[in-house]
Amino acid sequence: MDKYLYFLRHATAEVIRPNQLDIDRCLIEKGRLQARRVAAFMQRHGIVAEAVLSSPYPRAVQTAAIACKEAGFAAASEQAWLALETPTDVAYAHLTEQLTTLPAHSLLVGHEPDFSALISRLLDSDKLLLNIRKSSLTCIGFCSESCRFELQWSVPARFM
Repeated sequence: MDKYLYFLRHATAEVIRPNQLDIDRCLIEKGRLQARRVAAFMQRHGIVAEAVLSSPYPRAVQTAAIACKEAGFAAASEQAWLALETPTDVAYAHLTEQLTTLPAHSLLVGHEPDFSALISRLLDSDKLLLNIRKSSLTCIGFCSESCRFELQWSVPARFM
């Protein structure tokens, strides 16, 4: 594998309140603990994200910020194409376009069902192959020789 993409679904956020927009939801304490647990998991397994890309939504930005701080990664770069409900074709186009410039290990922080759809597309499936749970970490490898993506592993938060 030439590149590894780590997909981190944002941690647990507050329940949407009346008159609150979904875009404005922030992490709750459980979510902050989950983000720290992900960072500790990555450190224990020697996973160093050389680039971190995040949805611009607060719950994803907060998840990325905590994970980056705890694991010692550079700050995340917000990417509009990782925002919730970005069409899969659009996200796929942005990701594959950036693939050549991304470092060997990149962390993407975003949402569901978007990540399941994008990962399934990367793996050439019309069907959803995974259900990405909150604070789970999924590794997809890319081999430039075969121009193929392969699922390496997926770990739910409760096993970190």
